Amino acid sequence: MAEALIERLDRTIDVMLGQGDATSALTDAELAPLARLANDLRSCPSAAFKARLRANLERKKTMSIVLEAVKIREGFTTVTPYVQVRDSGFLEFITKAFAAIEIASVPTPHHVHREVRVGNSMLMISERASVGSAPPHGSFHIFVPDVDATFERAIAAGGRSMGEPQNRPYGERAGFVEDPFGNYWFIATSLGPTPVPEGLRTVTPYLHPRDAPSYIDFLTRAFGAVEEFRAEHQGVVMHARVRIGDAAVEMGEAPDRGEKPGFYLYVADVDALYERAVAAGSKSVLAPADQQYGDRLAMVEDLLGVTWAIARPA
Repeated sequence: MAEALIERLDRTIDVMLGQGDATSALTDAELAPLARLANDLRSCPSAAFKARLRANLERKKTMSIVLEAVKIREGFTTVTPYVQVRDSGFLEFITKAFAAIEIASVPTPHHVHREVRVGNSMLMISERASVGSAPPHGSFHIFVPDVDATFERAIAAGGRSMGEPQNRPYGERAGFVEDPFGNYWFIATSLGPTPVPEGLRTVTPYLHPRDAPSYIDFLTRAFGAVEEFRAEHQGVVMHARVRIGDAAVEMGEAPDRGEKPGFYLYVADVDALYERAVAAGSKSVLAPADQQYGDRLAMVEDLLGVTWAIARPA
């Protein structure tokens, strides 16, 4: 009985893999095209591809270890917004508008450090009289059960309307407010099954880079960010979201309005992530050092002027 084609192919591939002479397969009309294809596939993937794949997998493995935040205090995530203000006015605003609850207040000779819960999210606040005439400001996407009622409270607390609540085509009922300190609040209630979309928390920081793709690439190289989605219109990134550790950061391209927010980034290996962030283009503000309150801390300033306090929790 003649040898079946699959058996002839198996035997030919075994010869090829053993670096033997398989030229006789070219005289077999049925086998020849398959033998040529097998020979082409033998050299795939290329050495360069395998090297890139190995480097990428090793980078992801390293970043997963570095970003593995151990023993983070209850309520905190990998990324926590850190807001700098001159006095307690900001705390008063978010308490009235968003029912914020102060969890900790630590006075020091130079400033007051506050930790505040808004829904299931945490904010850090630094009150420092010397912060200057134009303190850094940022933007926040905040999900609430009743956007209309929250919007009215934010206006009553001193906020300025940037757009009254409406059902938006991207699946939210949302209204926009600028607080008395220059921060933007995108107040929203999801039109889905729950007020807060799955995978998000009450407060998500929002950035406005001029070139979102380049900034996303930077966040990937510096902090191991993983892009979750990107929505573009006529070449402009209208909305995108990345995840760093277990925390989301959103963004949309917009003209520069001088935003220089800050973040507290909890990680397992401060030194490794600090070096990676500097290598990616960040400016060193503080080299890694153990702090008297227990955390090991380093600080960098990124391409947007955003300050990242990289910390390993005590």
